[in-house]
Amino acid sequence: MSDTDPFSHLDHIATPLFVLEIDGRGLPVYRAFNACARAISGRPLADYLGRTAAEVYDTAYGRTALARHCQVAESGEALTYELQLPLAGEVRKVRTTLSPERDVRGRVARLYGTSLDVTEQARAREAQVSYHTAASEMEQFVAMAAHDLRAPMRNVTMLAEVLKEDFVDHGDGKLAMIDMMDGIADKTMKLIDDILSHAQSVDAEKTEALCDLSEMTCLICDILDPAERHHVTVTPSTLMTDKTALHIALRNLIENAVKHAGRAAMMLDISVAERPDGMIAITLEDNGKGFSEAALRLMNGSSFRVDGGYGLFGVRRIIQARGGTITARNSETTGGAMISFSLPGRVATQGDLPGAPRAPLAGGPASGAPLHHPA
Repeated sequence: MSDTDPFSHLDHIATPLFVLEIDGRGLPVYRAFNACARAISGRPLADYLGRTAAEVYDTAYGRTALARHCQVAESGEALTYELQLPLAGEVRKVRTTLSPERDVRGRVARLYGTSLDVTEQARAREAQVSYHTAASEMEQFVAMAAHDLRAPMRNVTMLAEVLKEDFVDHGDGKLAMIDMMDGIADKTMKLIDDILSHAQSVDAEKTEALCDLSEMTCLICDILDPAERHHVTVTPSTLMTDKTALHIALRNLIENAVKHAGRAAMMLDISVAERPDGMIAITLEDNGKGFSEAALRLMNGSSFRVDGGYGLFGVRRIIQARGGTITARNSETTGGAMISFSLPGRVATQGDLPGAPRAPLAGGPASGAPLHHPA
């Protein structure tokens, strides 16, 4: 300890610390500001000693800090508070705890403070609120859109029925095309009903449900690739997870793969793995032309850009809103797109069904068996 500075030993503590003393004006002034705190603020010790917070930070931030210092000096009670301070060229949120020390006459003589930079925690809380708000708004929009789509889908079904009445099949494939249109409309109506059912129970505490990954993928492919031009394989598994979030993510990613495949017949593999952290990881890999640079930046965390794609941005938001992660890259071997996302969940067991012993559930075709054959 220095003979001239009784607080020099605080420089050896790797936590921001400071000491305030009550001066002749009755105001708390800095008596010590340790090395860790100075490293964060980017200012020398001379900027602090003998000065109040309002004099050090000549802004509304400093006046707010001084008001807190005076509050503890007058009350004699410890206080924890958060405020914003300009530190190292930017405004940061700081959580400070002040503890008073009394002299022999019982008056507050010093205040000892510890500070913690909680800027990132505050940003994380704000982001979480933003994600939850965005997810709620997205679900409401999807529900409204789904409701509005029911009427035109019914019209498509009615149109197919009218076309088939007294239709003479000349063997030129037109009847098959009408049946295909009718089948797509029917599957789309089922999807719309699922979305509306979810929207009606969106406030339910538990949203996870059993879902067959192969069955879900098959339904999506029947809508997006009715001619079965592409070859899709799925790891057979029954999952206990947020079924709607999984469906929205898979549908958008498969649609993006089909739309940007760059070839008439694409190979797409969908695999699933259960992680020890209570998450399931879904990976899609195709042999198309891969992601554009804009799409890669978007999927790996950059801000929204029109050239990155609205659908991909929506997938990223809904995954992150549920606590999952999503990453994308292009395969070094095939050049195709590889994308992985995670959601809270697990591979289901027989124990998830009433009255059944616990054993892994399998669903859909055998491993490696295609859902769609190339034409």
